[in-house]
Amino acid sequence: MTRAFKFWLVGTLLTTFFAIISILWFDRTLAYFFHDTFGTWQLPRGVARGSAVSITLVSAFIFVILGLGAVMGRRFTKIETTVLLSVISVLAAEPTKSKLKLVFGRTWPDNWRSTNLSLIHDGVYGFHPFHSGPAYESFPSGHATTLAAVTSVVWLLCPKLRIVCTACTIMASALLVMLNFHFLSDVVAGTFVGISTGLFSVALWRASGQGMAGQGS
Repeated sequence: MTRAFKFWLVGTLLTTFFAIISILWFDRTLAYFFHDTFGTWQLPRGVARGSAVSITLVSAFIFVILGLGAVMGRRFTKIETTVLLSVISVLAAEPTKSKLKLVFGRTWPDNWRSTNLSLIHDGVYGFHPFHSGPAYESFPSGHATTLAAVTSVVWLLCPKLRIVCTACTIMASALLVMLNFHFLSDVVAGTFVGISTGLFSVALWRASGQGMAGQGS
């Protein structure tokens, strides 16, 4: 087994364990605490879904542009390769987290969107497997997934930016929880899904033989 696989396997076990602990003991306590502290934050209708669609469209556009460059014979620099793998990671993360949301069918911590069913305002807490619709899409966090899908690639390919990547991931994750957009376990699970697609994207690139050959580019 490679070190990367061991890292992913341990991460899977730790994420699962922490998510279960958080669901049982931390999520509700934190949701009530942050609601008492900051109140309810409302987002205009369509903002959350619009941002997700925009990120996917931008990623697809960049993928097409870079793909055309590759077809034309362009050799990518390290920065371009990092961007390409980040885009691939995001495009892989999007359907993955969407299917997981459907599988788990979790309601939200607060009514920051009109279609939410939430712990704070509806007294609803739990999972409803294979219930579709915006009311059941809290787990895992899509925003945490997308962010980690990018930062994990940058973290792996640009060691000098690892502190920045870690700090950005932690701060964004903390805000999602503090503003009650997601439960803590949602964010932890979403971050792991994003890290997984980033790790897989880089591993696939390196497995092709191009990764090792292009390390000095």
